This record gives sequence, C-alpha cells and structure tokens, in this order.
Amino acid sequence: MDKDSYISLLTRSLPLLFKGAAMTVQILISAVGLSLLLGLVFGLLSCSKLRIPILSQAVESLTFVLRAIPFFVQLLLVYFVLPDLFGINLEPFSASVIALGLCSSGYIAQIVRGGLNSIPPIQWESAFSLGFNQLQSLCYIILPQVGRNILPMLNNEFDSLLKSTSIVSSIGMLELTRIGMNLVSREMQPVAIYLTVALFYLGLSACLNLIMRAFERRFTYVKN
Repeated sequence: MDKDSYISLLTRSLPLLFKGAAMTVQILISAVGLSLLLGLVFGLLSCSKLRIPILSQAVESLTFVLRAIPFFVQLLLVYFVLPDLFGINLEPFSASVIALGLCSSGYIAQIVRGGLNSIPPIQWESAFSLGFNQLQSLCYIILPQVGRNILPMLNNEFDSLLKSTSIVSSIGMLELTRIGMNLVSREMQPVAIYLTVALFYLGLSACLNLIMRAFERRFTYVKN
C-alpha cells in the first residue's frame, strides 16, 4: 500500500477507531472500579490480620476460582449462562464489565492480601497504642502504606485488564478490536488496519502507565 492510499484509509477509518477506543476506555474504567471494590474487600477478608474463619475461607475459594478459570470462559458464563439461569437480559457492555471486574478482582485480592501481610505487626501495635481502633488503624495507618507499596502491581494488573478488553469483541461488543475487524472486512486491508489498532492499544497503555506513575509519585514520601 502506497502512502496516499494509507492516508486515505486512515481518513476513513480513524473516526471509527477513535469511537472504538473510547468504548474500550469506558469498559476499562468501569471494570477497574468493580475489580478494585471487590478486590479490596476480598483482600481484606483474606489477609492474616483480619481473617474471619468461615468467611475468609469462602473468599479464598472464590478468588481461586476467579483466577483459575480463563477470562474468555468467564465472559461466556456471564453473557450466556447467567441470563439463562436467572432469567435476566444482559447487554454486551454489562456482561463485559462484570466478567472483567470479577476476573481481575481475584488477582487484585491477592495483591491487596500480600500488601497487607507485608506490613509489620508493630505498625498495628503502634496505631493501637495511639488510641486507634482496628478500623481507624486500617484506614489511617495501614491502607496508605499498602496503597503505596502495591501501586506497581496494580499498574501491571490494569495493563493486563486493558489488553483483556479486546476479548469482549467475541460477544459483539463494539470496542477497538471489533471496530478493527469490521474495518478489515470492509476495506480488505488487514495489515494497515491491524497495525493501526495495535498503535491505538500502545497509546492507551502508555496513557495508563503515565497515570499510574503519577499516582506512585503522589504517594511517595518526599525525604528532605
């Protein structure tokens, strides 16, 4: 393909690709919110300091299942099996967010659990000696330290989550990958279009990493 043909192809394709990228970002943000919420709760309940015997064992079993089953299978279960079992109707967007959030929450739970278990017991004891109860100690003393320590691992997980959004094209979600596939069917130029789609993902990943690095700098203590 010569330069003029490629520019013409981009002119026709970029509006749709930007639309697909916007949908990918929307799916990612929604899934990140769900996975952080569930992952934090699961991580708290499975850490050594806050264990509740029966409940913690159930949470650990659930997170194992979420990590063991491939995301594509979880997506199919959410989109096809859950509506059939409960008689509900799930749109592709809702099914995508639920499946992504659930799958990622299993990994975030392990990240949070590891971060909490890495905090020395003396930190809890110091908080108690200052008159904080367990909840106050967790919110004001422990979690800020955990958040700073686990940000690099969360960055990796969110980056993986971004890449997993391409799989939701299999249920007809019009995100970046599905738009690219549709354009290939229309334009019959797979090399140029898929390379452009790859560049879009590269840009989205770079933006995500910049945001997470900014959070890392924000939570890093400045030593005088």
